[in-house]
Amino acid sequence: MAVTTPLLAHKINAPADIAPHDVHEGITSILGLPEGHTRDVMLGSVLTGLLLRGPRLEEVEAAVRAATALDRNGWHFHHPPEGMRFVGYTGSGKKTFKTINLSTAAALVAAAGGAHVAKLGSRSASSKTGSRDFIDQVGATSDTVPHQEMVDITTETGFGFFSIENRVPEFDRRYGGRFQAVHALSLAFPALLSPVACPAYVYGLSHPAVGASARLLSRLGLPDVTVINSSLGQAVQVDELIPGSAVRACRINAGHEDLAFNNEVREGAASMPQDLMSVTQYEDPRENVAAAIRVLAGQDASQARNAVALNAGLLMLTSEVVPTIQSGIDRALTIIDAGAGLDTLQQFVRLTGGAPDKLRSLLRPASSTALLVSSGSREKASC
Repeated sequence: MAVTTPLLAHKINAPADIAPHDVHEGITSILGLPEGHTRDVMLGSVLTGLLLRGPRLEEVEAAVRAATALDRNGWHFHHPPEGMRFVGYTGSGKKTFKTINLSTAAALVAAAGGAHVAKLGSRSASSKTGSRDFIDQVGATSDTVPHQEMVDITTETGFGFFSIENRVPEFDRRYGGRFQAVHALSLAFPALLSPVACPAYVYGLSHPAVGASARLLSRLGLPDVTVINSSLGQAVQVDELIPGSAVRACRINAGHEDLAFNNEVREGAASMPQDLMSVTQYEDPRENVAAAIRVLAGQDASQARNAVALNAGLLMLTSEVVPTIQSGIDRALTIIDAGAGLDTLQQFVRLTGGAPDKLRSLLRPASSTALLVSSGSREKASC
């Protein structure tokens, strides 16, 4: 059967701006094509092209709105208690340097420091452990915990996990598992999938366009959003803060960019030495999680401790429980040395009705042969 090519597939190659209506209509048309090679190629070409063209915010915004339109009518949002500042925290995935679970460990440390972090996540297909895999490995339960109950757990412990895997089933049916590199939707889509409406968000992006991403998310309704990225050389991009690397940060709060905040984050990262081996993921998924657990327990004296503290300091600053990122880093290091992050995780496992024995079994020495030093393996993520 012949397939009519949506006009957007042609316009993407021209230098002129594309009207948002045409982008929205084109993405919708491509997503509506019969399943198969033609649809996948067109979608990949257009989504990659929209990123490489600038990105141009009006065009990417239209693409995101077209993608969310497939499922958004069925979305329901929960809310934190009045006056409580939840920080939604997730990343784009598709990073080209794979790390241990820095972001989840950082969220737990920040929670022990007074923040309230709604960790949004999913399983990973090529990294050894995504945030959802981490939750499963430590014995916590998330699937059977209703979102409102998870909001209550977040209120009590400072940490909650909200799976976003089933948030966009119709879109994922057309998109899921087909893209292994960052593209236009990666600038915003995962950060929009939170089932809990948060006053602030931190979004890790495996691409240098943090300013475009933050402005886009602000236009799409996030009131206070910080987008971060770390680069290791020209081609290696990470959606977390890596000490000693080229770090980018952009915060848009109430429509205005906070330049002092952005500089503070960069300076905080620059003040720490770089040691990539300390944060490189392990070959064995269980060992990968155990490495993060040892940091939380105060049993790891390597630079992984600093990496977790740096990301936790950012979360505490965004949560407004510390005045500067350096004070957040200092508090995080104290929390790590005291093992308080592990205490928070143990409480979380218990409140979710999980299995505490699984968490205790992870506190074992690391295998010296378990490291996976690879920056090129494919990774599936939410977007």
